Amino acid sequence: MRMILTFAAPLLALATASSTLSAGGAMPDPTREYNQNVDCHNAYDRLVAEKKAGTSPSAAALVWAQSYEAGANAGTPCPAPLPEMTARGGNWYIRTTEGRDAALAYAQKQKDPAALSEIGHAWINSSVAGGTPQDGLALIEQAADLGDPVALYSVGTLYGAGIIGGKKDPAKAFELLSQSAAAGHIDAIYRTGLYYLEGIGTKKDPKKAFAAFKSAAERGHFYAVIMAFDMINSGTGTRKDFDLAYRLSRIVADQGEPYGAVMAASSLLQLKNPLPHEDEILYWMDEGIARGDDNIRGQLIPLRAQVVGAFTKSKAPPEYKPRVFKACPMKTVCLVNHYSGLQSCTTNKDYWSDCDG
Repeated sequence: MRMILTFAAPLLALATASSTLSAGGAMPDPTREYNQNVDCHNAYDRLVAEKKAGTSPSAAALVWAQSYEAGANAGTPCPAPLPEMTARGGNWYIRTTEGRDAALAYAQKQKDPAALSEIGHAWINSSVAGGTPQDGLALIEQAADLGDPVALYSVGTLYGAGIIGGKKDPAKAFELLSQSAAAGHIDAIYRTGLYYLEGIGTKKDPKKAFAAFKSAAERGHFYAVIMAFDMINSGTGTRKDFDLAYRLSRIVADQGEPYGAVMAASSLLQLKNPLPHEDEILYWMDEGIARGDDNIRGQLIPLRAQVVGAFTKSKAPPEYKPRVFKACPMKTVCLVNHYSGLQSCTTNKDYWSDCDG
């Protein structure tokens, strides 16, 4: 048993090393953003754009659009997007003149933070005419001052990169990202975890880092799952729990990511008694070799040979498939936007609970 466990360390080291890679079948993209921002302004603009493209909106959407336009003219708060709009998700930049003008009316008459943020991001990304990127940044900073989560995240990120102020300001970046995270911005939650983990702009705090990664992962942030896995495996900021590490690895592996196969094999090898799991360990190692990049294959192949030497077989049966988890209740996490009062929810499979228990 002791000899088997010695193989888990290099496999885990391979997993950790792979976390710096983002292409070639090694690792999911760590820069991908997951926050889904659907508000009344981009929902209206999307409706206008689709109508221009020949898509007929639903009767309910037409009534909603009339209510939105009336609010812009009257200086009253905009209506909450319909469920059919929020269900589509995505991050839509305003791109029609009608959407721009309506959002500008909300921004000018009411100082609506979301409207300021939407116009600002549209001008920064040049998706609609009417302002320069510099004009857009000014509006986003106004929106951040008013507490818009998306604007807080953007401005915080720019401070962290040194784009605002001419030099990096990690403390200011952390302050703004923390405010955005508190308002429920998924990517801000994840990024504060990185700041806590590395001690950037704040005191190093692995426990708070793990809590942030767990919170982001529960809301659907794929890379936060991987960061939480690494911390669970190393016992950083939380206790080692290889059963939980395995469940998290399945989030990644079940989506066809080669790195998930490495994660799963590593977790199973570190169990107190990995021999009952040799079919699955060999299965995941072979999956990593088949779908990984040259770096993963070059290290997994010799490591697999050592593992086979300690096992009772050289490969999993051809028909073998990893066990299916018992059905866990889908976990829904909801947050309320402090400005609009609107509730947004994300529902994901609960891998944190042991439903096989």
